[in-house]
Amino acid sequence: MLLSVLIPTYNYDPSRLVGDLQKQLPADSEIIIGDDCSTEPLPSLPGINIFRPDHNLGRAGIRNALARKAKGEWLLFIDADAQVHRPSFVAAYLDAIASFTSDTEGVCCGGTANLPQCPRPAARLRYEYEVSAERRLTLPFRRRHPYAQFTTFNFLIHRRLFLTVLFDQHISAYGHEDTLFGIELQRRGIPIVHIDNPLVHLGLEDAPLYLSKTETALRTLARLSTEQQQHIRVSALALRLSRLHLLPLLRLLFRAAAPLLRANLLGAHPSLTLFAFYKLGYFARERRPTPTLP
Repeated sequence: MLLSVLIPTYNYDPSRLVGDLQKQLPADSEIIIGDDCSTEPLPSLPGINIFRPDHNLGRAGIRNALARKAKGEWLLFIDADAQVHRPSFVAAYLDAIASFTSDTEGVCCGGTANLPQCPRPAARLRYEYEVSAERRLTLPFRRRHPYAQFTTFNFLIHRRLFLTVLFDQHISAYGHEDTLFGIELQRRGIPIVHIDNPLVHLGLEDAPLYLSKTETALRTLARLSTEQQQHIRVSALALRLSRLHLLPLLRLLFRAAAPLLRANLLGAHPSLTLFAFYKLGYFARERRPTPTLP
């Protein structure tokens, strides 16, 4: 089998995504959905293999499990909250497969696009952040920084290569499993090819949930090693401030400003500048001198 499309999900119905992909996939392919113990049942999807573990594996674990179940030589990981908007989406990845000369070259990221407008006022913070990121993370920028811009949202990898790397299952909470995967690819000297083949991101949480998930990701980041933290912008800045002995001042400012910052971020007109300061201050508060994750 040439291609396995692997879609991890938790309480998100990927039926439309699956239907759109089926229209483009070649005959020698499969789709496997990894339902990571959702509390809301998925609808039945004819011809689709749905894998349900007996306990929640987390974002890293469910992806590793899906890869082990896949039959395809190539794995196309797609998040469940993605939308296909190009009829050439699968063909572009098949072209990428044809261009690789060995499986050790087989990593390709397609990118992320956003809806043309915010779907509802409560999702304004997440939407504005994603649009800002899309404007900054152009294809030339992703190609200049291939490892830092690796994301699990939409990427292709040779199955044999993936099984030698795997996602780090020390991370069970939300956030940064893709960061560590990109760091490991870089450490091994495995190239990442970035192409213009985005999927649209639909999973825009309302501000309270998004802020909570951001805080979870920052707590995860605070537990990573110092070397790993140097690869992420917010923690790299905090490390520079730490070397200048400015973290105590930052923590003090954050403690005083946090209620006002949250009020803005949860309001109708959230500021991305204040969001950046909130993330920096929250990370500084959570960071410990001796991180616990390898």
